[in-house]
Amino acid sequence: MVSSENNSFPSSQPASDNNMRSAKPIDDALQMLDALRWQVEMGADEAIMDTPDLSAAQSITDNDADQAANARADTPTGTNLPNQGITDRSAKGGSEATKIEALDVSRCQTLEELRQAAAAYDGSDLKRPATQIVFADGDPASNIMFIGEAPGADEDRQGKPFVGVSGQLLNRMLLSIGLPREQIYITNTILWRPPGNRTPTAQETAQFMPVLRRHIQLVAPKILVCLGGAAAKAVLATNMGILKLRGQWYDFDAGEGLVLPVMPTLHPAYLLRSPQQKALAWKDFRQIAKKIEEIQS
Repeated sequence: MVSSENNSFPSSQPASDNNMRSAKPIDDALQMLDALRWQVEMGADEAIMDTPDLSAAQSITDNDADQAANARADTPTGTNLPNQGITDRSAKGGSEATKIEALDVSRCQTLEELRQAAAAYDGSDLKRPATQIVFADGDPASNIMFIGEAPGADEDRQGKPFVGVSGQLLNRMLLSIGLPREQIYITNTILWRPPGNRTPTAQETAQFMPVLRRHIQLVAPKILVCLGGAAAKAVLATNMGILKLRGQWYDFDAGEGLVLPVMPTLHPAYLLRSPQQKALAWKDFRQIAKKIEEIQS
């Protein structure tokens, strides 16, 4: 029997310029508050000046605000879209629509080619406010590939997935089954940080699925591990929650004859918020360790 001391992971403590220059200063307090809210929605999460400068936000018109409200209302949040296809970006309340095709990466033959193609792609609005692309980390020759949801602030600054407090907990989870971080390969379903660390939309996830699918094909691991519900839903094309999905092996057809076992498990960020669930993740990781042993034997 495994002792209670070893039945969970160690605890963790979460550690255009011309337009801008021509904008008039905002004097009204309510306008200032609206401008600040807009900056937060656009992903601003830290101050870079000693005194606030909200004048740039005044260039947003009432029509712009209406468009943003319509776009939010038209965005489904609980449905899965096909992995390939086209996303619609509405303008002027939906009276006009511009179709943005998903990135075609089928011709990429190396991970570097895939990274460059994804970095050069301008079809995603997530790219504009982000600092840099967060492509992957670890050993691409590893037998095990981990997939998370999207980069956070730390990942956006460093250009690597899972380097913040969630990543620190993940490192300890890996070591608990004798698997150093350097021996795995890890990426996310979304390669750019969503503004304000918001949850990616279903359209955004679908837009990046061809990249993820090609990523898996090029790495060709023996095992996939989905960290969290968003990654599991994207890979397995399901609406089931992570607490129902976790702890079981599923098959994922990556194409080109590559069918892989997938283990969905709880995201480290969720475990930081709900440490009582670490025992469930521990069980999942024991199954992952057992599967690795089977592959290596």
